[in-house]
Amino acid sequence: MNFAFDHVHFVCRDVKGMAAYFERVFGAEPFLYNPDLKGAPNAGLRLAGVNILIRGLRPGERADVRAPTLVEGLDHLGLLVEDIEAAAAGLKERGAKFTLEPQATGMKGRKIAFIEGPEKIRIELVEPIPEG
Repeated sequence: MNFAFDHVHFVCRDVKGMAAYFERVFGAEPFLYNPDLKGAPNAGLRLAGVNILIRGLRPGERADVRAPTLVEGLDHLGLLVEDIEAAAAGLKERGAKFTLEPQATGMKGRKIAFIEGPEKIRIELVEPIPEG
């Protein structure tokens, strides 16, 4: 059995704002916007070969409606980047707010950084360890 990664799905209060953030900060390409898909606005963007799907809240719904006691789940979205220092500088110019500046504290000493996205989603940047 073979698997391929299809998408990351966020539920949020401000669909247009979150979609605009991924477009502005990371250059994601929008492929879908529907103001009323099954009772809520929905957006789709493509970033680094992965679909990011964003759904708004439906009438009467809370952000934690599917699992109100959930303490485990999506922790963050990780993006690979060749030069984390240069990427961080460019992302800051586009409005990214870093909660952890680039540092070599990732697995096996690789450089990582964390960004706080809209609605407190966490986005990790990861620089690969040079081969050799």
